[in-house]
Amino acid sequence: MAKIRMGVMVGQASGSLGSTVFSHGRYGAYVRLRSVPTKATSNYAQQAKAFLAASSAAWQAYTTAQQLAWQTWAQGHPITDALGDQQVLSGHAAAVMLNTRLRHIAGTPITDPPTAVPPPALLTLTGSYDIGVGNFEAAFTATPLAATHQLQLRAAVVGSAGIHYVKNLLKLTETSAAAQASPLATIDVNIEARFGTLQVGNKVTIYANVIDNATGLISAPLIDSGIVVST
Repeated sequence: MAKIRMGVMVGQASGSLGSTVFSHGRYGAYVRLRSVPTKATSNYAQQAKAFLAASSAAWQAYTTAQQLAWQTWAQGHPITDALGDQQVLSGHAAAVMLNTRLRHIAGTPITDPPTAVPPPALLTLTGSYDIGVGNFEAAFTATPLAATHQLQLRAAVVGSAGIHYVKNLLKLTETSAAAQASPLATIDVNIEARFGTLQVGNKVTIYANVIDNATGLISAPLIDSGIVVST
C-alpha cells in the first residue's frame, strides 16, 4: 500500500483500475494492489499480529478518563506520514502504537499516555560490515544509552550497491539491552536470521533509533550503509 497526494487534475479517486485499488482513509488517500488474502506463516508476522491485537483489545478495558487522556495526547503529538504530512491519530490508535512497541521489546504496556518526551536520537552511527575475521557491528554515540533506553535496529539487505531506496525492505532485526554501550556487536547474526546468509558484495543498510522502554516513545533514526566484505 502507498499513500498518494492528489494533484490539481484529480481531486479524489475511488474504486479500482485493473489490479490497482484507489481508496481514502482517516489519514488521506492511498493506492494498493488488489490482494488475495493470505495467511501469515512466519513467526515474525504472527508475533507482530498478536502484539497488535493485544494492544487493540486492551483499549476496551481503559476507563473513560484514560481514553479521553489518550485522545488529548494524540491531538498534541501528531505523527508524520510517508508523504511528510502531519496526521493526528485517534486516541485508540495512539495507545495501540505505543503499546505495540512496548510489547515488541518485552516492556510493560501502559494505560495512561506518557508525560515524558521522546528519547534523543543517536549523535553518530557507524557500521562495520566484515563477515570475515573483522567486525560486523554498529558503533554509536552517545554511549552508553540511558537506563530506560534501548537501541532498535532495522536492516535491509540488497544485492547491488546501486540500490538506494530500501525503506520498503526494512525489517526489525535487533533490540539491545537497556543502557547499551557501543558497539552493538555481531549484528550479522540477527540480520542473517531475517535475510539469509550474507554474501560479499551485498549492501546492508541499517536504521537505528532509541526507544524508551517505559513509554514506547522513540527517537528519529540515524542511517548507515555499507558493502559486505571479508578479510
